[in-house]
Amino acid sequence: MHRLSLRRLSTAVQCRESFELPMGFDYRTWFPMHMGVQLKKMEGKLRSVDLIVEVHDARIPLSGRNPEFYQKLYAVRPHILVMNKMDLIDMKKYKEPVEDYYRSRGVNHILWTDCKRRLGRSLRDLQAIMLECLRGDHRFNRAVKTEYQVMVVGIPNVGKSSLINSLRSNNLGIKHSAVNEGARPGVTVRMQNRVRILDRPPIYVLDTPGVLNPYARNTEETMKLALCDLILESATKPYYVADYLLYWLNKMGDTTYIDLLKIAGGPTDEIKKVLLAICQAQDLRVKTMMSGTGYAERWDFDKAVKIFISAFRKGQFSDHCLDKEDLL
Repeated sequence: MHRLSLRRLSTAVQCRESFELPMGFDYRTWFPMHMGVQLKKMEGKLRSVDLIVEVHDARIPLSGRNPEFYQKLYAVRPHILVMNKMDLIDMKKYKEPVEDYYRSRGVNHILWTDCKRRLGRSLRDLQAIMLECLRGDHRFNRAVKTEYQVMVVGIPNVGKSSLINSLRSNNLGIKHSAVNEGARPGVTVRMQNRVRILDRPPIYVLDTPGVLNPYARNTEETMKLALCDLILESATKPYYVADYLLYWLNKMGDTTYIDLLKIAGGPTDEIKKVLLAICQAQDLRVKTMMSGTGYAERWDFDKAVKIFISAFRKGQFSDHCLDKEDLL
């Protein structure tokens, strides 16, 4: 079994000692083949790149970052770390601990954004740091060129394309999107044409596909990525993601799911009981074909799974920073 160590916390329910996935779970589905190919192409573009901007999800500020980016990309180029989706965590509680964590590890340029809302102040702050890095760094064999090129990288669905479109719209007043955005991971699957985001000085951005860590075998980290919708559902199965969410909430002592989802009977560590309670509270039923006897009704557990996971993704619980144990 793939086990996670757990420091027992005081909760209102007897929590599992560890979270387990079934034997034989196929980790290979976490890293689609195109990711390795595209990472090599990103390396090949480095000679024409002046700055690397890495976008990550603020709900998992420490988990899920791809170490391959450091080793192959921004170890030799200036680097800015952008924590996107800042609206989904308590910034008063987590901003300082996250920045302290990274500064102690040599990451000095950390920005917080919410690209969907296109917050002007955050975008201006990011642009200022980009210009500072671009103008202050030696440009290798590109000193004679007057334009700059920035590569935006990150794991899938963290908001790379949204960031590019926001910078372009904010600076050039162009409303239509230059690169495709999506509500699911994997919309960008190959290197995109460069996008102009600023005229003075001329700055172009390369949008890149999300690339996960190919060597990831950490169950807890992967389930956190799945909870934040950063891995395709087919790779982890929503039922297991819902079970991990229940495990994590109970481990954190957060039983707000009881009142939120109108679950009778109080806290529980059994996902089947939670799903049944959601079905009963919301009367979720589905008709299924019975062999030779027509149709029969049963509880719609698939819909209950979606409702439970969606409550986390919409920010409806008391705390949504999945790395809180390592920060506070």
